Amino acid sequence: NNVKCLRMMSTAKIETKWLLIYDYVEDVLEKRKPHREGHLDLIKSLMEDGSVIMAGALANPPDKAYFVLDSKENAEKFAKVDPYVLNGVVTSTEIREWSSVKFE
Repeated sequence: NNVKCLRMMSTAKIETKWLLIYDYVEDVLEKRKPHREGHLDLIKSLMEDGSVIMAGALANPPDKAYFVLDSKENAEKFAKVDPYVLNGVVTSTEIREWSSVKFE
């Protein structure tokens, strides 16, 4: 069992990703409606080019969203042009470096 664990550890690779964290207004589900299509279109286009790896909002309550991006620069660019940020649906943003583990 210990040999198996050591074998698995030797194939682990640390990859740096970037988390973009949004805090939402209290009535986000209502306030986002006129901006949702633009927000989702932006995510889709950046997923297609590989900049956004994963995205989603927390539920119960829907007070935050997390985005996993390939670089800090792309996280900053995303937050600057996202309709949710530009139209007050997002109350604050935070960008954090994230060390993810990948097994090969």
